[in-house]
Amino acid sequence: MTQMKTVREVCELTGVTRKQLFYYDRIGLLKPTKRTGPQKAKQYSAKAIERLNLILMYQKAGLHLSEISDILDGSSEIELVLRRAIARLQAEAQQISQQTAFAREILASCQSQSAK
Repeated sequence: MTQMKTVREVCELTGVTRKQLFYYDRIGLLKPTKRTGPQKAKQYSAKAIERLNLILMYQKAGLHLSEISDILDGSSEIELVLRRAIARLQAEAQQISQQTAFAREILASCQSQSAK
């Protein structure tokens, strides 16, 4: 049997916070492998930690938790989800670029007004 990890150990190992780990549990994205003791302490197997690392990788790539859930649960093809995410991220990047350019125009206008 593989050695189970406590919440603290999983957090230290992966860099996630307790709050983040508990949130993933609450939304069903990452359930603890088992609960032990009178307080039902959460424990995670190596397979659960592997799933958590996939979640973190997909989040780093900009995927939403719902998209990650669809991939990990097999309800969506990874290539399709990634293509949609890339398109969404490109649109967001374009919008941010436009907003940045507009903010620069406003700043330049403010600077020219204060120079008068």
